[in-house]
Amino acid sequence: MDAKEEDRQNRIMEGIGIVSKKSKEKFEVIEGETIDACLDRIKDAGYFPVRRTEEPIFAERIENGKVQYVPVDRKIVFEAKLIE
Repeated sequence: MDAKEEDRQNRIMEGIGIVSKKSKEKFEVIEGETIDACLDRIKDAGYFPVRRTEEPIFAERIENGKVQYVPVDRKIVFEAKLIE
């Protein structure tokens, strides 16, 4: 069974109440998505955010024969809990 089929089966099982959602879930802000859109996605999934973390993304650049690591972007991840 591939990942899409497994996801479809899980959604069917949740719909009939056999499988419950996880109490905690992580949501990453997707490239091109605003933070508000991510928060709306969290709410639509039945969760509420409890923590926001940011991780820098570095690129390796060689200047004058020396390796330097320069921040080029950031990854924002929200930890969310299930609304009961």
